[in-house]
Amino acid sequence: MLNDKPKLKKILHYLMVHSYATRPRLWFRILGYPFIIKKGRGAIIKRKARLDLIPTKKFQIGYRTIIEDYSIINNGMGDIVIGDFSSVTSRVKLVGPVTLGNYVTIGSGAQITGLTHNFMDVDRPIKLQGVTADLTVVKDNVWIGGNSVIIQGLTIGTHCIIASGSVVTKDIPPFSVAVGNPAKVIKQFNPETKTWEKRS
Repeated sequence: MLNDKPKLKKILHYLMVHSYATRPRLWFRILGYPFIIKKGRGAIIKRKARLDLIPTKKFQIGYRTIIEDYSIINNGMGDIVIGDFSSVTSRVKLVGPVTLGNYVTIGSGAQITGLTHNFMDVDRPIKLQGVTADLTVVKDNVWIGGNSVIIQGLTIGTHCIIASGSVVTKDIPPFSVAVGNPAKVIKQFNPETKTWEKRS
């Protein structure tokens, strides 16, 4: 509906969010957030978590999922949906569009983003060229080590481990251990032998 009325949309956006800051205004955080945050039973969002949310995108967390203090959640460019029994620890940054499955644990300082800044026009500052959204997906039962970075548009398969400090620049297949910058798969689970085998 608002897409058909760009002037009204611009006015409402200005009333909710400062013109060049990503954080919504205090009045909207107090009055609007209770209506746009969807929490499963037993889910916890700690008081000092920074939530930069807009009502036109989803922010949804599942049953017994926890968002710790000092994490940053921003759905300005796309939905953020987190499954059940997941943990977003302190100083983690999630920038939508991002989908996390069930039993996902993200170590302190990690960053998962679903957007990239445009830069192709060399006659304009990068800051003025906007961004491009590209969904990032982390499947069920994944552990992402502290200070890791997962860039936009990737899929991390089920039951993966991303070692601390890794920079993930391509999809990681299910049942894998990935390490390094750029991250490489060093082990994979073999369902026939029921063992984790080294990858050369």
